Amino acid sequence: MATMFIAMIAAAYFTLESQLWHNHRRVAYVVITAATVISSFGVFFAARAVFRRFGAHWWHLALATALLCCVSWAAPKTAAYIFPDQMERYHRELGGPGRCLNGTPYGSEDEFPKSSQIIYSNREPGRMTVNPIDKKFPPLRLDHAVRGGLHRLTPADAESSQILKSYGC
Repeated sequence: MATMFIAMIAAAYFTLESQLWHNHRRVAYVVITAATVISSFGVFFAARAVFRRFGAHWWHLALATALLCCVSWAAPKTAAYIFPDQMERYHRELGGPGRCLNGTPYGSEDEFPKSSQIIYSNREPGRMTVNPIDKKFPPLRLDHAVRGGLHRLTPADAESSQILKSYGC
């Protein structure tokens, strides 16, 4: 029972972080149900095999409880890592250490807004604009900037494409 509950909560975190819950509700229900049922049956059959071989001891329950606690503790952080928000994606793909825009006016090595300012457009969902503080640099416009998105950030116009090419992206 505890396994079912923890698996259901973990699957719910993943569907929320991936935006599956908001965009495809029926698919999210299927994912949560499948993850709950599959993990519950897996734990049931593994526990049955262990109990048959070694018998039932208190340390089995303590170990199972510790594992369930670890899974429930790690689920939100793991889901947020796999499906990051827009700023984390920008940092990982373009502006962070070792990336092509690092050390430029568009980089995210320094904490925003020291080098740049990020703007999201309500009229154009999924659009991210990186405006350098130094006004002699043009803004960088990127598409696919959604929370939990699976597509890489791409230039939204020719000028942004030229900016990325000039920095070797």
